[in-house]
Amino acid sequence: MALPAPVVPLSEVAVIDEAAVALGQDLGQLMENAGAALAREAERLVPGGTVLVACGPKNNGGDGYVCARLMAEAGRQVLLWPVVPPKSSLCQEQASRLPPSVRIIDKAPSTAPALLIDAILGAGARGRPREPIAHALIALRALACPILAADVPSGIGTELCLPATLTLCFQVAKAELLRQPGIGEFKTVDIGVLPAAYQEVQHACLRRFPPLKRTGHKGTHGELLIIGGGAFPGALEFCARAAVMTGCDLVRAWTGGGPTLPPTIVVHRETDGTLNPANPEELTPMLVRASAVLIGPGLGRAPGAVEAAQQAFSLAVEMGVPIILDADAIAALTDVLREMPESDARILITPHRTEARNLLGTAVDDDALHAWARPDRVLLAKAVVDLVTDGRRWQRNPRGNPRMAVGGTGDVLAGVAAGLMARGATPFDAARMAVLWVTTAGDRLWLEQGPCYDALSVINELPATLKALLKPMSMWPPVTG
Repeated sequence: MALPAPVVPLSEVAVIDEAAVALGQDLGQLMENAGAALAREAERLVPGGTVLVACGPKNNGGDGYVCARLMAEAGRQVLLWPVVPPKSSLCQEQASRLPPSVRIIDKAPSTAPALLIDAILGAGARGRPREPIAHALIALRALACPILAADVPSGIGTELCLPATLTLCFQVAKAELLRQPGIGEFKTVDIGVLPAAYQEVQHACLRRFPPLKRTGHKGTHGELLIIGGGAFPGALEFCARAAVMTGCDLVRAWTGGGPTLPPTIVVHRETDGTLNPANPEELTPMLVRASAVLIGPGLGRAPGAVEAAQQAFSLAVEMGVPIILDADAIAALTDVLREMPESDARILITPHRTEARNLLGTAVDDDALHAWARPDRVLLAKAVVDLVTDGRRWQRNPRGNPRMAVGGTGDVLAGVAAGLMARGATPFDAARMAVLWVTTAGDRLWLEQGPCYDALSVINELPATLKALLKPMSMWPPVTG
């Protein structure tokens, strides 16, 4: 089923590039394709006159060098200003291939060119540009000529942004260009990146796995509050055990009656054995401490439990605590979720297809799920092929096996996603890392044990699976200074 083309944040470009390489693609060839696309677009915009290409030190600059070479070989008069000398190996290689007809300059020209091609700062740049780029952007802006930006305007999000007449986004549109004042139109061009690199959950997304700090202390790596478990305590235990595996420092559970939970879980039980709305003076301090709250596992549909879920959700939204909604909490909060205005809330909802149908109030397919999702209410829709979507970008996860339908695996997935959000991951990143990690663990068990495993087996397989996923990326163990 075809979904709308994804719109990704700038920070996603490095992940897509790494995924493309892992899929066997040559970044040098993709750079050649990007530069050729720039050259074609430049010729369309301004068929005659001098073209100035301003290049930065990394791969965005490499795209500019390719463009300059191709336009010069086609007979155009080309000026090239290496604002910062090439640093990346690909950029250096392309700079070495410039023909003699390209005139190299060391400052902005005194006369405006027919077209300026901005290939200075790419998607990886963050914050206000430093010198000498800051001065160069001011000088280039003063030329007051048409500007074609390569992938993204340099200095975007700052007062130094070079206002493009047109931005040519490579392969996928960039979310930062949406409703950005002072920037002209943008369009996307196919440069040959395999769709799987950005339309499927790839191992490269684990670059977002939050490392543990060597100097950390209790609470540094997140505290998760789980609300549920009164009716079905096993679901709560699965979630809690899985969350601990993410490196989360502390997992608390607010629940009703039920069996003893593992000693790694800090338990807060209702005195009458059933889950009901709490005294705000008791619940608020727990939410103050929490870096995320998971509502729903084993909650049940009793009126008191539904009201407890609604109370916790309302308080968490008001306090700005990231929220994960699973199982019965989805039903308890359906009306609230449908009617809530768009905001800066960080909410992840993890429905299976029946829960998704009830949530949307309509027949469910990937198009409907993607249309309903928003950046403030991300969906991890569980199915044979899982879908992660925030309404702008989406990815499918084709991993998994028939035994993943065993009771409790959904709770494990919710616990892993919640633990990652408590550790600081965004809802979208937490969802795709969790679904990759859990389904890979399940597939490892399937190959060894066939149908003879359960949700606890999946939890026990999580450590070895994480090591197998992170070690080839030189991220094991995941620690930082």
